[in-house]
Amino acid sequence: MERKNTYASDSEVRILLANVSFEELSESDDTSLYSGKNVEVLQNSYASITSKKVVLKVYKRRWFILGLFSLLSFMQCTVWNTWGPISESSLTAFPSWDATTIALFGNWGTITFVIFTVPLIWLCDLYGLRVGMMVSALLMALGTSIRCISMNETIFTWMAHSGANFNGIAGIVLCAVPPALSSHWFPPNERTTATGISSVFNQLGNAGGFLLGPLLVREPDLSNNKTVMKNSVRLLRNDILNLMDAEALICAILFFCVVLYFPSRPILPPSVTSTVQRLNIKDGVLHILKNREVLLLTTAFSLSQGVLGVWLSVMNMMIEMNVNLEPLGFNQVQSGWLGFWAILASCVLALVIARLTDYLAGHMKKTITVLLVVSSIAFTILAMMCLAMIEPSLYLLYATVIIGSCANYATTPLFMELAVEMAFPVDETVVGGFMSCTYNLVGALFLFAFFIPDIGVTWMNYCLVAAPAVSLPFVFLAKEEYRRSSLDKECAGDRSLLVNSTQGCNEEM
Repeated sequence: MERKNTYASDSEVRILLANVSFEELSESDDTSLYSGKNVEVLQNSYASITSKKVVLKVYKRRWFILGLFSLLSFMQCTVWNTWGPISESSLTAFPSWDATTIALFGNWGTITFVIFTVPLIWLCDLYGLRVGMMVSALLMALGTSIRCISMNETIFTWMAHSGANFNGIAGIVLCAVPPALSSHWFPPNERTTATGISSVFNQLGNAGGFLLGPLLVREPDLSNNKTVMKNSVRLLRNDILNLMDAEALICAILFFCVVLYFPSRPILPPSVTSTVQRLNIKDGVLHILKNREVLLLTTAFSLSQGVLGVWLSVMNMMIEMNVNLEPLGFNQVQSGWLGFWAILASCVLALVIARLTDYLAGHMKKTITVLLVVSSIAFTILAMMCLAMIEPSLYLLYATVIIGSCANYATTPLFMELAVEMAFPVDETVVGGFMSCTYNLVGALFLFAFFIPDIGVTWMNYCLVAAPAVSLPFVFLAKEEYRRSSLDKECAGDRSLLVNSTQGCNEEM
Protein backbone atom coordinates (compact mmCIF):
# COMPACT_ATOMS: atom_id res chain seq x y z
CA MET A 1 0.00 0.00 0.00
CA GLU A 2 1.36 3.35 -1.02
CA ARG A 3 1.83 6.11 1.39
CA LYS A 4 0.56 9.53 0.36
CA ASN A 5 2.94 12.09 -0.97
CA THR A 6 3.25 15.14 1.22
CA TYR A 7 3.40 18.84 0.54
CA ALA A 8 4.91 21.49 2.75
CA SER A 9 1.93 23.77 2.43
CA ASP A 10 -1.14 24.48 0.34
CA SER A 11 0.52 27.58 -1.12
CA GLU A 12 3.23 25.47 -2.75
CA VAL A 13 0.75 24.11 -5.25
CA ARG A 14 -0.72 26.25 -8.01
CA ILE A 15 -2.89 25.24 -10.88
CA LEU A 16 -1.67 26.54 -14.23
CA LEU A 17 -3.59 24.46 -16.68
CA ALA A 18 -6.47 22.02 -16.42
CA ASN A 19 -7.67 20.88 -19.82
CA VAL A 20 -9.42 17.56 -19.63
CA SER A 21 -10.94 15.57 -22.44
CA PHE A 22 -14.08 13.60 -21.64
CA GLU A 23 -14.10 10.03 -22.87
CA GLU A 24 -17.06 7.72 -22.96
CA LEU A 25 -16.25 4.80 -20.70
CA SER A 26 -17.29 1.20 -21.03
CA GLU A 27 -17.84 -1.21 -18.19
CA SER A 28 -14.17 -2.18 -18.40
CA ASP A 29 -11.65 -0.64 -16.01
CA ASP A 30 -8.82 -0.99 -18.50
CA THR A 31 -7.37 2.50 -18.61
CA SER A 32 -5.39 1.68 -21.74
CA LEU A 33 -8.63 1.99 -23.68
CA TYR A 34 -8.87 5.68 -22.90
CA SER A 35 -6.78 8.72 -23.42
CA GLY A 36 -6.78 12.08 -21.69
CA LYS A 37 -4.94 15.29 -22.18
CA ASN A 38 -2.12 16.09 -19.83
CA VAL A 39 -2.80 18.17 -16.80
CA GLU A 40 0.11 20.45 -16.07
CA VAL A 41 0.75 21.38 -12.48
CA LEU A 42 3.40 23.74 -11.18
CA GLN A 43 4.85 23.53 -7.73
CA ASN A 44 6.32 26.98 -7.26
CA SER A 45 8.76 25.78 -4.62
CA TYR A 46 10.53 23.60 -7.17
CA ALA A 47 9.31 25.18 -10.44
CA SER A 48 8.75 21.71 -11.84
CA ILE A 49 5.98 20.49 -14.06
CA THR A 50 4.35 17.10 -13.74
CA SER A 51 1.89 15.46 -16.06
CA LYS A 52 -0.75 12.82 -15.61
CA LYS A 53 -3.67 11.30 -17.47
CA VAL A 54 -7.09 11.42 -15.88
CA VAL A 55 -9.91 8.99 -16.70
CA LEU A 56 -13.12 9.30 -14.69
CA LYS A 57 -15.83 6.78 -14.00
CA VAL A 58 -18.82 6.50 -11.64
CA TYR A 59 -19.48 2.95 -10.40
CA LYS A 60 -22.89 1.54 -9.47
CA ARG A 61 -21.26 -0.37 -6.64
CA ARG A 62 -20.74 2.96 -4.84
CA TRP A 63 -24.22 2.52 -3.37
CA PHE A 64 -23.30 -0.86 -1.90
CA ILE A 65 -20.18 0.63 -0.31
CA LEU A 66 -22.22 3.53 1.07
CA GLY A 67 -24.92 1.15 2.31
CA LEU A 68 -22.48 -1.11 4.17
CA PHE A 69 -20.72 1.87 5.69
CA SER A 70 -24.06 3.38 6.72
CA LEU A 71 -25.17 0.15 8.43
CA LEU A 72 -21.94 0.04 10.42
CA SER A 73 -22.41 3.67 11.38
CA PHE A 74 -25.99 2.90 12.38
CA MET A 75 -25.00 0.06 14.68
CA GLN A 76 -22.12 1.97 16.23
CA CYS A 77 -24.49 4.70 17.36
CA THR A 78 -27.16 2.18 18.40
CA VAL A 79 -24.64 0.45 20.68
CA TRP A 80 -23.51 3.84 22.04
CA ASN A 81 -27.15 4.67 22.88
CA THR A 82 -27.90 1.32 24.49
CA TRP A 83 -28.31 2.40 28.09
CA GLY A 84 -30.06 5.77 28.12
CA PRO A 85 -33.40 4.52 26.73
CA ILE A 86 -33.51 1.61 29.23
CA SER A 87 -32.02 3.50 32.18
CA GLU A 88 -34.90 2.63 34.55
CA SER A 89 -34.68 -1.07 33.79
CA SER A 90 -30.88 -1.07 34.00
CA LEU A 91 -30.80 0.67 37.37
CA THR A 92 -33.29 -1.88 38.73
CA ALA A 93 -31.47 -4.89 37.24
CA PHE A 94 -28.09 -3.75 38.57
CA PRO A 95 -28.57 -2.03 41.96
CA SER A 96 -24.95 -0.86 42.15
CA TRP A 97 -25.52 1.37 39.13
CA ASP A 98 -26.76 4.95 39.32
CA ALA A 99 -27.33 7.88 36.95
CA THR A 100 -23.59 8.58 36.71
CA THR A 101 -23.00 4.98 35.54
CA ILE A 102 -25.45 5.44 32.68
CA ALA A 103 -23.86 8.77 31.80
CA LEU A 104 -20.36 7.24 31.91
CA PHE A 105 -21.33 4.52 29.43
CA GLY A 106 -22.17 7.25 26.95
CA ASN A 107 -19.19 9.34 27.92
CA TRP A 108 -16.70 6.55 27.17
CA GLY A 109 -17.52 7.05 23.51
CA THR A 110 -16.62 10.72 23.63
CA ILE A 111 -13.53 10.21 25.83
CA THR A 112 -12.03 7.47 23.65
CA PHE A 113 -12.84 9.51 20.55
CA VAL A 114 -10.74 12.43 21.77
CA ILE A 115 -7.85 10.17 22.87
CA PHE A 116 -7.64 7.88 19.83
CA THR A 117 -8.58 10.23 16.98
CA VAL A 118 -5.00 10.82 15.80
CA PRO A 119 -3.95 7.12 15.68
CA LEU A 120 -7.12 6.05 13.83
CA ILE A 121 -7.01 8.92 11.33
CA TRP A 122 -3.30 8.19 10.77
CA LEU A 123 -4.21 4.55 10.11
CA CYS A 124 -6.75 5.56 7.45
CA ASP A 125 -4.33 8.09 5.97
CA LEU A 126 -1.55 5.52 5.68
CA TYR A 127 -3.40 2.35 4.70
CA GLY A 128 -6.71 3.56 3.28
CA LEU A 129 -10.36 3.26 4.22
CA ARG A 130 -10.51 -0.54 3.99
CA VAL A 131 -8.08 -1.10 6.86
CA GLY A 132 -9.74 1.62 8.93
CA MET A 133 -13.16 0.07 8.38
CA MET A 134 -11.93 -3.44 9.22
CA VAL A 135 -10.47 -2.20 12.50
CA SER A 136 -13.67 -0.34 13.37
CA ALA A 137 -15.93 -3.29 12.52
CA LEU A 138 -13.70 -5.65 14.54
CA LEU A 139 -13.81 -3.36 17.57
CA MET A 140 -17.60 -3.15 17.36
CA ALA A 141 -17.95 -6.94 17.11
CA LEU A 142 -15.55 -7.45 20.01
CA GLY A 143 -17.08 -4.71 22.17
CA THR A 144 -20.61 -6.08 21.83
CA SER A 145 -19.60 -9.74 22.19
CA ILE A 146 -17.80 -9.39 25.53
CA ARG A 147 -20.99 -8.04 27.10
CA CYS A 148 -22.60 -11.44 26.51
CA ILE A 149 -20.10 -13.33 28.68
CA SER A 150 -21.90 -13.13 32.01
CA MET A 151 -24.83 -11.43 33.76
CA ASN A 152 -22.99 -11.40 37.07
CA GLU A 153 -23.29 -7.77 38.12
CA THR A 154 -19.58 -7.16 38.72
CA ILE A 155 -18.39 -8.96 35.58
CA PHE A 156 -21.10 -7.46 33.41
CA THR A 157 -20.35 -3.94 34.64
CA TRP A 158 -16.70 -4.29 33.67
CA MET A 159 -17.61 -5.80 30.30
CA ALA A 160 -20.14 -3.04 29.64
CA HIS A 161 -17.51 -0.38 30.34
CA SER A 162 -14.95 -2.17 28.16
CA GLY A 163 -17.45 -2.62 25.37
CA ALA A 164 -18.32 1.07 25.48
CA ASN A 165 -14.62 1.89 25.07
CA PHE A 166 -14.20 -0.43 22.08
CA ASN A 167 -17.33 0.93 20.47
CA GLY A 168 -16.20 4.50 21.07
CA ILE A 169 -12.87 3.89 19.34
CA ALA A 170 -14.69 2.31 16.40
CA GLY A 171 -16.78 5.45 16.07
CA ILE A 172 -13.76 7.56 15.18
CA VAL A 173 -13.46 6.20 11.66
CA LEU A 174 -17.23 6.04 11.16
CA CYS A 175 -17.70 9.69 12.13
CA ALA A 176 -14.63 11.03 10.32
CA VAL A 177 -14.81 9.14 7.05
CA PRO A 178 -18.17 10.23 5.45
CA PRO A 179 -16.70 13.21 3.49
CA ALA A 180 -13.77 11.06 2.32
CA LEU A 181 -16.06 8.20 1.29
CA SER A 182 -18.22 10.54 -0.78
CA SER A 183 -15.12 12.10 -2.36
CA HIS A 184 -13.61 8.72 -3.28
CA TRP A 185 -16.75 7.13 -4.72
CA PHE A 186 -19.24 9.82 -5.77
CA PRO A 187 -19.29 12.52 -8.46
CA PRO A 188 -19.54 16.21 -7.43
CA ASN A 189 -23.32 16.38 -7.85
CA GLU A 190 -23.81 13.50 -5.37
CA ARG A 191 -21.18 14.22 -2.73
CA THR A 192 -23.36 16.13 -0.26
CA THR A 193 -26.12 13.55 -0.67
CA ALA A 194 -23.68 10.70 0.05
CA THR A 195 -22.30 12.49 3.10
CA GLY A 196 -25.87 13.16 4.19
CA ILE A 197 -26.87 9.50 3.90
CA SER A 198 -23.92 8.23 5.94
CA SER A 199 -24.45 10.97 8.56
CA VAL A 200 -28.17 10.23 8.67
CA PHE A 201 -27.61 6.55 9.38
CA ASN A 202 -25.35 7.46 12.27
CA GLN A 203 -28.16 9.59 13.69
CA LEU A 204 -30.65 6.83 12.94
CA GLY A 205 -28.51 4.64 15.17
CA ASN A 206 -29.56 6.89 18.01
CA ALA A 207 -33.15 6.16 17.06
CA GLY A 208 -32.27 2.47 16.87
CA GLY A 209 -31.23 2.61 20.51
CA PHE A 210 -34.54 4.23 21.46
CA LEU A 211 -36.46 1.56 19.58
CA LEU A 212 -34.48 -1.64 20.12
CA GLY A 213 -33.84 -1.19 23.85
CA PRO A 214 -37.41 -0.58 25.05
CA LEU A 215 -38.62 -3.22 22.57
CA LEU A 216 -36.52 -6.02 24.09
CA VAL A 217 -36.24 -4.82 27.70
CA ARG A 218 -39.40 -4.52 29.80
CA GLU A 219 -40.11 -1.73 32.23
CA PRO A 220 -39.18 -2.47 35.86
CA ASP A 221 -41.70 -3.53 38.47
CA LEU A 222 -41.17 -1.00 41.25
CA SER A 223 -43.16 -2.97 43.82
CA ASN A 224 -41.80 -2.97 47.39
CA ASN A 225 -42.36 -6.73 47.66
CA LYS A 226 -38.92 -8.33 47.92
CA THR A 227 -39.98 -11.54 46.15
CA VAL A 228 -41.48 -9.56 43.28
CA MET A 229 -38.38 -7.35 43.07
CA LYS A 230 -36.03 -10.35 43.00
CA ASN A 231 -38.03 -11.94 40.20
CA SER A 232 -38.12 -8.60 38.35
CA VAL A 233 -34.32 -8.30 38.52
CA ARG A 234 -33.94 -11.80 37.06
CA LEU A 235 -36.33 -11.06 34.21
CA LEU A 236 -34.73 -7.71 33.49
CA ARG A 237 -31.25 -9.20 33.32
CA ASN A 238 -32.52 -11.85 30.93
CA ASP A 239 -34.04 -9.12 28.73
CA ILE A 240 -30.81 -7.13 28.79
CA LEU A 241 -28.84 -10.25 27.81
CA ASN A 242 -31.18 -10.71 24.82
CA LEU A 243 -30.45 -7.12 23.81
CA MET A 244 -26.71 -7.70 24.13
CA ASP A 245 -26.95 -10.88 22.02
CA ALA A 246 -28.90 -9.11 19.29
CA GLU A 247 -26.41 -6.24 19.03
CA ALA A 248 -23.43 -8.61 19.06
CA LEU A 249 -24.89 -10.79 16.29
CA ILE A 250 -25.57 -7.82 14.00
CA CYS A 251 -22.09 -6.35 14.56
CA ALA A 252 -20.45 -9.73 13.85
CA ILE A 253 -22.32 -10.06 10.54
CA LEU A 254 -21.31 -6.55 9.49
CA PHE A 255 -17.67 -7.27 10.34
CA PHE A 256 -17.61 -10.29 8.01
CA CYS A 257 -19.25 -8.21 5.25
CA VAL A 258 -16.47 -5.62 5.52
CA VAL A 259 -13.81 -8.32 5.40
CA LEU A 260 -15.38 -9.82 2.28
CA TYR A 261 -15.67 -6.60 0.30
CA PHE A 262 -14.91 -2.99 1.17
CA PRO A 263 -12.26 -1.45 -1.15
CA SER A 264 -10.67 1.83 -0.11
CA ARG A 265 -11.50 3.50 -3.41
CA PRO A 266 -12.52 2.59 -6.97
CA ILE A 267 -9.95 1.82 -9.67
CA LEU A 268 -10.99 4.91 -11.61
CA PRO A 269 -11.87 8.17 -9.80
CA PRO A 270 -15.37 9.75 -9.99
CA SER A 271 -14.13 13.35 -10.19
CA VAL A 272 -11.01 15.35 -10.87
CA THR A 273 -10.61 16.54 -7.32
CA SER A 274 -10.63 12.97 -6.05
CA THR A 275 -7.36 12.48 -7.96
CA VAL A 276 -5.68 15.47 -6.34
CA GLN A 277 -2.93 14.61 -3.89
CA ARG A 278 -4.02 15.53 -0.38
CA LEU A 279 -1.84 16.90 2.40
CA ASN A 280 -0.65 14.32 4.89
CA ILE A 281 -2.15 14.24 8.37
CA LYS A 282 0.47 16.47 10.00
CA ASP A 283 0.39 19.19 7.35
CA GLY A 284 -3.37 18.83 7.08
CA VAL A 285 -3.92 19.52 10.76
CA LEU A 286 -1.54 22.48 10.66
CA HIS A 287 -3.40 23.82 7.64
CA ILE A 288 -6.74 23.51 9.49
CA LEU A 289 -5.38 25.26 12.59
CA LYS A 290 -4.32 28.18 10.39
CA ASN A 291 -7.60 28.30 8.48
CA ARG A 292 -9.91 30.79 10.19
CA GLU A 293 -13.03 29.72 8.27
CA VAL A 294 -12.63 26.03 9.06
CA LEU A 295 -12.07 26.77 12.75
CA LEU A 296 -15.20 28.93 12.88
CA LEU A 297 -17.28 26.21 11.24
CA THR A 298 -15.82 23.52 13.50
CA THR A 299 -16.71 25.55 16.58
CA ALA A 300 -20.27 26.08 15.39
CA PHE A 301 -20.64 22.40 14.44
CA SER A 302 -19.24 21.14 17.75
CA LEU A 303 -21.43 23.36 19.92
CA SER A 304 -24.68 22.77 18.05
CA GLN A 305 -24.27 19.03 17.46
CA GLY A 306 -22.23 18.00 20.51
CA VAL A 307 -24.78 19.09 23.08
CA LEU A 308 -27.87 17.75 21.27
CA GLY A 309 -26.28 14.38 20.53
CA VAL A 310 -25.60 13.54 24.18
CA TRP A 311 -28.76 15.30 25.44
CA LEU A 312 -30.92 12.86 23.50
CA SER A 313 -29.09 9.92 25.09
CA VAL A 314 -30.03 11.13 28.59
CA MET A 315 -33.33 12.82 27.68
CA ASN A 316 -35.26 10.18 29.60
CA MET A 317 -33.59 11.14 32.89
CA MET A 318 -33.87 14.88 32.23
CA ILE A 319 -37.63 14.80 31.62
CA GLU A 320 -38.46 12.38 34.42
CA MET A 321 -36.37 14.30 36.98
CA ASN A 322 -37.93 17.66 36.06
CA VAL A 323 -40.64 18.38 38.63
CA ASN A 324 -42.45 20.76 36.29
CA LEU A 325 -43.00 17.95 33.79
CA GLU A 326 -44.24 15.37 36.33
CA PRO A 327 -47.93 16.00 35.48
CA LEU A 328 -47.24 14.68 31.97
CA GLY A 329 -46.52 11.20 33.37
CA PHE A 330 -43.62 10.76 30.97
CA ASN A 331 -42.05 7.28 31.21
CA GLN A 332 -39.27 5.19 29.65
CA VAL A 333 -41.40 3.90 26.77
CA GLN A 334 -42.65 7.37 25.83
CA SER A 335 -39.09 8.68 25.99
CA GLY A 336 -38.00 5.95 23.62
CA TRP A 337 -40.70 6.77 21.09
CA LEU A 338 -40.05 10.50 21.36
CA GLY A 339 -36.35 9.96 20.72
CA PHE A 340 -37.14 7.62 17.85
CA TRP A 341 -39.53 9.98 16.05
CA ALA A 342 -37.30 13.02 16.68
CA ILE A 343 -34.29 11.36 15.09
CA LEU A 344 -36.29 9.75 12.27
CA ALA A 345 -37.76 13.13 11.30
CA SER A 346 -34.29 14.69 11.60
CA CYS A 347 -32.87 12.15 9.19
CA VAL A 348 -35.59 12.68 6.61
CA LEU A 349 -35.04 16.45 6.69
CA ALA A 350 -31.25 16.02 6.54
CA LEU A 351 -31.54 13.89 3.40
CA VAL A 352 -33.89 16.38 1.75
CA ILE A 353 -31.59 19.29 2.59
CA ALA A 354 -28.50 17.41 1.41
CA ARG A 355 -30.08 16.50 -1.92
CA LEU A 356 -31.33 20.05 -2.50
CA THR A 357 -27.84 21.32 -1.70
CA ASP A 358 -26.40 19.14 -4.49
CA TYR A 359 -28.94 20.59 -6.93
CA LEU A 360 -28.76 24.18 -5.68
CA ALA A 361 -25.08 24.51 -4.90
CA GLY A 362 -23.54 27.53 -3.19
CA HIS A 363 -26.05 28.16 -0.39
CA MET A 364 -24.77 26.01 2.49
CA LYS A 365 -24.10 28.90 4.87
CA LYS A 366 -27.58 30.40 4.48
CA THR A 367 -29.19 27.00 4.94
CA ILE A 368 -27.18 26.28 8.10
CA THR A 369 -28.12 29.68 9.54
CA VAL A 370 -31.86 29.20 8.97
CA LEU A 371 -31.82 25.70 10.47
CA LEU A 372 -29.94 26.82 13.60
CA VAL A 373 -32.40 29.69 14.14
CA VAL A 374 -35.36 27.29 13.95
CA SER A 375 -33.61 24.92 16.37
CA SER A 376 -32.93 27.71 18.85
CA ILE A 377 -36.58 28.80 18.84
CA ALA A 378 -37.87 25.26 19.37
CA PHE A 379 -35.49 24.51 22.24
CA THR A 380 -36.27 27.88 23.85
CA ILE A 381 -39.94 26.89 24.02
CA LEU A 382 -38.95 23.52 25.51
CA ALA A 383 -36.81 25.23 28.17
CA MET A 384 -39.64 27.61 29.05
CA MET A 385 -41.94 24.63 29.54
CA CYS A 386 -39.35 22.87 31.74
CA LEU A 387 -39.00 26.05 33.83
CA ALA A 388 -42.81 26.37 34.19
CA MET A 389 -42.83 29.63 32.25
CA ILE A 390 -45.50 28.12 29.99
CA GLU A 391 -47.97 25.34 30.76
CA PRO A 392 -46.52 21.85 30.14
CA SER A 393 -48.12 19.86 27.36
CA LEU A 394 -47.23 16.43 26.05
CA TYR A 395 -47.95 17.55 22.47
CA LEU A 396 -45.81 20.66 22.90
CA LEU A 397 -43.03 18.53 24.38
CA TYR A 398 -43.08 16.25 21.34
CA ALA A 399 -43.27 19.17 18.90
CA THR A 400 -40.36 21.13 20.37
CA VAL A 401 -38.02 18.14 20.68
CA ILE A 402 -38.81 16.88 17.17
CA ILE A 403 -38.61 20.29 15.44
CA GLY A 404 -35.49 21.37 17.35
CA SER A 405 -33.71 18.08 16.66
CA CYS A 406 -34.75 18.07 12.98
CA ALA A 407 -33.40 21.54 12.31
CA ASN A 408 -30.21 20.94 14.27
CA TYR A 409 -29.31 17.52 12.86
CA ALA A 410 -30.05 18.58 9.27
CA THR A 411 -26.98 20.84 9.41
CA THR A 412 -24.55 17.94 9.94
CA PRO A 413 -23.77 17.05 6.29
CA LEU A 414 -23.70 20.74 5.38
CA PHE A 415 -21.15 21.55 8.08
CA MET A 416 -18.99 18.62 7.00
CA GLU A 417 -19.07 19.34 3.28
CA LEU A 418 -18.57 23.10 3.65
CA ALA A 419 -15.56 22.57 5.94
CA VAL A 420 -14.06 20.11 3.44
CA GLU A 421 -14.57 22.68 0.66
CA MET A 422 -12.83 25.39 2.67
CA ALA A 423 -9.95 23.16 3.78
CA PHE A 424 -9.17 21.64 0.35
CA PRO A 425 -6.66 20.07 -0.38
CA VAL A 426 -6.58 18.77 3.21
CA ASP A 427 -7.64 15.11 3.25
CA GLU A 428 -11.39 14.73 3.90
CA THR A 429 -10.73 12.15 6.60
CA VAL A 430 -8.51 14.61 8.48
CA VAL A 431 -11.16 17.33 8.28
CA GLY A 432 -13.90 14.93 9.38
CA GLY A 433 -11.74 13.58 12.21
CA PHE A 434 -10.86 17.07 13.42
CA MET A 435 -14.51 18.17 13.46
CA SER A 436 -15.73 14.96 15.06
CA CYS A 437 -13.03 15.15 17.75
CA THR A 438 -14.07 18.64 18.85
CA TYR A 439 -17.72 17.59 18.62
CA ASN A 440 -17.09 14.70 21.00
CA LEU A 441 -15.04 16.91 23.31
CA VAL A 442 -18.09 19.14 23.77
CA GLY A 443 -20.23 16.05 24.38
CA ALA A 444 -17.77 14.75 26.97
CA LEU A 445 -17.85 18.04 28.87
CA PHE A 446 -21.65 17.92 28.86
CA LEU A 447 -21.77 14.39 30.26
CA PHE A 448 -19.03 15.09 32.81
CA ALA A 449 -21.35 17.65 34.39
CA PHE A 450 -23.44 14.75 35.75
CA PHE A 451 -20.57 13.98 38.14
CA ILE A 452 -20.99 17.36 39.88
CA PRO A 453 -22.83 16.67 43.17
CA ASP A 454 -26.46 17.87 43.33
CA ILE A 455 -26.28 19.60 39.96
CA GLY A 456 -29.80 18.52 39.01
CA VAL A 457 -31.10 18.74 35.44
CA THR A 458 -32.11 22.38 34.98
CA TRP A 459 -28.72 23.29 33.52
CA MET A 460 -29.42 20.92 30.62
CA ASN A 461 -32.23 23.20 29.42
CA TYR A 462 -29.92 26.20 29.28
CA CYS A 463 -27.27 24.25 27.38
CA LEU A 464 -29.78 22.96 24.87
CA VAL A 465 -30.97 26.49 24.06
CA ALA A 466 -27.50 28.05 24.09
CA ALA A 467 -25.82 25.47 21.83
CA PRO A 468 -27.47 26.41 18.48
CA ALA A 469 -27.84 30.08 19.44
CA VAL A 470 -24.16 30.53 20.31
CA SER A 471 -23.19 28.73 17.09
CA LEU A 472 -24.86 31.34 14.89
CA PRO A 473 -22.20 34.10 15.22
CA PHE A 474 -19.46 31.63 14.25
CA VAL A 475 -21.36 30.62 11.11
CA PHE A 476 -22.02 34.27 10.26
CA LEU A 477 -18.31 35.17 10.56
CA ALA A 478 -17.13 32.29 8.35
CA LYS A 479 -16.49 33.28 4.74
CA GLU A 480 -18.21 30.86 2.37
CA GLU A 481 -15.79 29.38 -0.18
CA TYR A 482 -16.11 26.33 -2.44
CA ARG A 483 -12.54 25.55 -3.44
CA ARG A 484 -13.02 21.90 -4.35
CA SER A 485 -16.30 22.32 -6.21
CA SER A 486 -15.02 25.36 -8.09
CA LEU A 487 -12.16 23.30 -9.46
CA ASP A 488 -14.51 20.50 -10.55
CA LYS A 489 -16.76 23.01 -12.32
CA GLU A 490 -13.82 24.70 -13.99
CA CYS A 491 -12.62 21.38 -15.33
CA ALA A 492 -16.08 20.47 -16.57
CA GLY A 493 -16.22 23.57 -18.76
CA ASP A 494 -16.12 21.55 -21.98
CA ARG A 495 -18.89 19.16 -20.97
CA SER A 496 -21.08 20.31 -23.87
CA LEU A 497 -18.69 18.48 -26.18
CA LEU A 498 -19.62 15.13 -24.69
CA VAL A 499 -22.24 12.53 -25.50
CA ASN A 500 -23.30 10.15 -22.73
CA SER A 501 -20.14 10.62 -20.69
CA THR A 502 -20.04 9.16 -17.20
CA GLN A 503 -18.41 12.35 -16.00
CA GLY A 504 -15.12 14.02 -16.08
CA CYS A 505 -12.87 16.76 -14.97
CA ASN A 506 -9.38 17.31 -13.91
CA GLU A 507 -7.49 19.02 -11.37
CA GLU A 508 -4.34 19.82 -9.72
CA MET A 509 -2.81 20.53 -6.59
